[in-house]
Amino acid sequence: MRKSLLWTAGLMLAVLLAGALPAGAQITGLYYQEVEKDGRVYVFNTPEKLKDWQASGDMGVAVSLIGRGPNGETIVGENETAVDLYLFKHNLPAYDRPTPKPVAPAAYPKTTVGGRVYADFSSKENKDKATGVKSSDSGIGIDVKRFYFTVSHDFDAVWSAQFQSDIGDQGAKRYDVFVKKAFIQAKISPAAIIRVGSADTPWIPFVEGMYGMRYFEQTVTDQLSFGASADWGIHFLGKAVNDKLGYQFSLLNGKGYSNPTRTKSMDFEGRVSFEPVKGLMLAVGTYNGKLGNDTDAVAAKHTATRNDGLIQWSNGMFKVGGEFFQAKNWKNVTTTTTDKAEGYSIWGQVNFTKEASVFARYDDVKPSKDLKPNLKDQYYNIGVQYRFNKAISGSLGLKHAEVKGGTFGTGNGTIGSTVAGNKGEYNEIGVWAVYDF
Repeated sequence: MRKSLLWTAGLMLAVLLAGALPAGAQITGLYYQEVEKDGRVYVFNTPEKLKDWQASGDMGVAVSLIGRGPNGETIVGENETAVDLYLFKHNLPAYDRPTPKPVAPAAYPKTTVGGRVYADFSSKENKDKATGVKSSDSGIGIDVKRFYFTVSHDFDAVWSAQFQSDIGDQGAKRYDVFVKKAFIQAKISPAAIIRVGSADTPWIPFVEGMYGMRYFEQTVTDQLSFGASADWGIHFLGKAVNDKLGYQFSLLNGKGYSNPTRTKSMDFEGRVSFEPVKGLMLAVGTYNGKLGNDTDAVAAKHTATRNDGLIQWSNGMFKVGGEFFQAKNWKNVTTTTTDKAEGYSIWGQVNFTKEASVFARYDDVKPSKDLKPNLKDQYYNIGVQYRFNKAISGSLGLKHAEVKGGTFGTGNGTIGSTVAGNKGEYNEIGVWAVYDF
């Protein structure tokens, strides 16, 4: 209101001054001129426009109000400001016109900043059942498993860049800071996207998107270190056939995003997914390479391979899915011995409302079929989830893992027993949360 009153007062003062001065006068900050000709009143508020009109007789683009003059003349104004001054000066009603639409901000360049936090408050026990010895991190407390900070910049519709730092709980090292993503992207089309740098690998991030509970638990290949979620390299990805067909093919350094090492060769990882009907997702993936171990200092003796498969069905009420993998020499690239591993993970979720759901998962893995044929890892979790809003979700849940026939490193610590024929158990109960900003 105050702004409107000030504008009105200023306009009145300008018009009064314009009326008090000769028609062609110019006062500081304002020019006003009106010329009657052929039953019309021509109104100007810039001398340049007046001179052009006097020379050519053409107003060009102008505002015309038919019959709005004091004696029914047509008013032809250089612009809206000139018309407003004329109507105010002659005490005539203002004319209606659409409110100008706000100017849309330019689409490019554009920078976005965001983050994601995985946190938990839980009671955990990782125990060798034969010796009774517990891991050093057994107990109760609060933990921040991951803190991602992401900056994305779009130069134009094709070129963009992204940087993402990863602050994570690294066991004995505790909170280390890594560059997880740092890439330049060229989006030639939705079917042809090229990334150069550290970016999502083809398989694990895709499965995380299907599983949907990464903040609660890693997917099986990630949890057992049979793959990395990001790596340095060249990545080609996209979607086609009305987004039913998805794919990504990457040449990778091989040691994951935390170690951008150079070696004699690069690894290959690929994935193809297909959604034949809405809600049904099928996918296959493969990996082949030296895992960044083919160097002059230490020669690689074997090639690591991994083959993956996924199937999931989901709708608004529930989803059920599963992942299967087979790996060869994943832990034995530089050793003389060879080994194999295989396992599967199945999960399900039932949504009671848009906010509330229950979930469960079961994994069964033989991580060393040749060298330790009795080594077996079984895992399950169960819980309830509530989505408070788009930014925050929380779960109350239970995790359990049992490793027989030795010990094995997992995302929840090294589990098992050092005594032959015995086992180790991991149990954790608590609250897990994810916060996006």
